[in-house]
This record gives sequence, C-alpha cells and structure tokens, in this order.
Amino acid sequence: MRDHMTMPWPMSGSELLEMGFFWTLAVLFLVVLIRLLCRAPRDSGVSPPRGEQTGMFRGWFYRWRAWPETWLLLLALPLELLWEIAQFPLYDVWHQNDWGYILYGLAHCTLGDLLILLALYELVALLVRNRAWFRNARVWPCGLLFTALGLGYTVYSELVNVRIKGTWGYTELMPIVPGVEIGGTPFMQWLLIPPILLWLMRLTWLARQVRAS
Repeated sequence: MRDHMTMPWPMSGSELLEMGFFWTLAVLFLVVLIRLLCRAPRDSGVSPPRGEQTGMFRGWFYRWRAWPETWLLLLALPLELLWEIAQFPLYDVWHQNDWGYILYGLAHCTLGDLLILLALYELVALLVRNRAWFRNARVWPCGLLFTALGLGYTVYSELVNVRIKGTWGYTELMPIVPGVEIGGTPFMQWLLIPPILLWLMRLTWLARQVRAS
C-alpha cells in the first residue's frame, strides 16, 4: 500500500478553469451570504412580494433565497474552505507542488465537499420527504444520519485514494485514526462540520423568522 502520491503533475487547462471558476464562485457566495445575513427580509419567504409575483423567472429568482439548499451551500462554503486550508499542510500535495496547484487543490477539495454535502442532504430529504428537514423540532435523527453518511463516505474515499490508488498522501504530521487507518483531520471534518452546519442553518432560519415577524 502506498502512503504518498506517485509524483507531482502540472495543471491542465481544465484544472485552471476549475480553479478560476471556484474562486470566483467563492467570492460571490461570500458576498451573497453577507448580504442575506445583514438584510432584513421583506416577507416570510412564503411568496414573492407585490411587484415580483408576475413572471415565472422573477418568482423563482425571489424564492431561491428561501431554499434550504441555498443556505446549505452558503454556510458550508466558508466552513469547508477554512477546514481545507487548515489541514492542507498535512497532505503531501502541499509540499510537492507550487502555489498555483495548491490553490487548485483547495478549490477542488472544497468544491467536492460542497457537492458531497448537497448530495447527502438531498438523500436525507428524499428519505424523510421533506427538503427543509433541518427545521423539524426532532432534527437530531436526520442529523445523525447526515453525519454518518458523510463519515462513511470519507472513510471509503480516504482508504481508496490514500491506501489503494495513492491519489494523495499524508505527511508525518497527519494523525491517523486507529482501526480505520485514515487521516484524523478528514475524519474530524465530517464528524464536526455536518452538525455545526445544521445548527447554523437552523439558527439562521429562526433569526430570519424573527426578523420577518
């Protein structure tokens, strides 16, 4: 089994495009999140205000702010990005490539985290038949499932990509989780961020409800 990447590789055009797309999207997401948190809603989010009720596109454009997926991604982006930045020196890609590729790696990993979170959230929503399941009073069973699914995927991904394929590797500073033999920081990432994210989503929703009343 290999614990290190086989070799550094140069970025291709598609990787440069992905990096540029992510960092542009990240800035836009953070700006939108700040504006939504600081701006008082004009109504409860149930229906568009007068003047925006005509036209399918206008109604859709207004309602996206109340979608649970919108808040999931907006709140998850800074959490996942900061975690990836903090743990990236524990992966050997930090030491094997230049800063351009490190920025790409951060973009690629964070984008992957967001897609995994979104897929798992929708899977739980499908099981309970409720897209806004984080609002339920008894949210903890869904939250446990949400977190368990993320942990399960992380264990599988780290074992395959580190121990079998050698897609990436750890440095000597990476703590290893006994039993599963994967990195401690990715394990803690998916143990802590999903419940924190759900708590922030619920807190934000309750605050917006108070402001809208």
